Amino acid sequence: MSDPLAAPSRRTQRERSAATQAALLDAAIDCLIAEGYANTTTSRVAARAGLSRGAHLHHFQTRAALVAAAVERFASRRVAELQREIERLPRGPDRTYRALDLLWRVYSGPLFQAAVDLFAAARTDEELRASLSRFERVIARDTVRLCGDLFAEQAERADFPELLELVLSTIRGLALLDIVQPGTGAADTQWRYCRGRLHALLELPPATP
Repeated sequence: MSDPLAAPSRRTQRERSAATQAALLDAAIDCLIAEGYANTTTSRVAARAGLSRGAHLHHFQTRAALVAAAVERFASRRVAELQREIERLPRGPDRTYRALDLLWRVYSGPLFQAAVDLFAAARTDEELRASLSRFERVIARDTVRLCGDLFAEQAERADFPELLELVLSTIRGLALLDIVQPGTGAADTQWRYCRGRLHALLELPPATP
């Protein structure tokens, strides 16, 4: 039995390194959302994390590597959270509406805006583009898997892949309105209309071959 009065054991070098890396990644996520990619410098990230200016060099040699790892960390956590939200969605006549609204909340938030900023920067940043390209393939795979659970009643339809692409493309396109027309409510207004149209398409019986 351990002695409750004993001094706590000191963290190992590996534990300290993992804690530093996690602090850097979380700070990078916060910086991307609050200040955008152009202002997410390694010095600002280190300051947010409460670390020395050069602390990132032991873990990430470049800003692009740090940013890519930060986005991947956030996305993996978000996938786990989404899975839990999907499992809590009730079955019944309103499930399709609830599923659409869940996707809308995911794509209309600040993280999507930060992602748009990243992909715009990647157009002229070869290192960032390479990192995000690999990451995007993983996200696309996870999105399809999660949406198969989200739209469980429609997932067996032969035309479900096309319907899902239509749903996601519509939501992503509308979410861009919040970037070019912030604070106007234009995206939410358009979403209320598109939500009904997408619901109708998803609820239509599949065409007979």
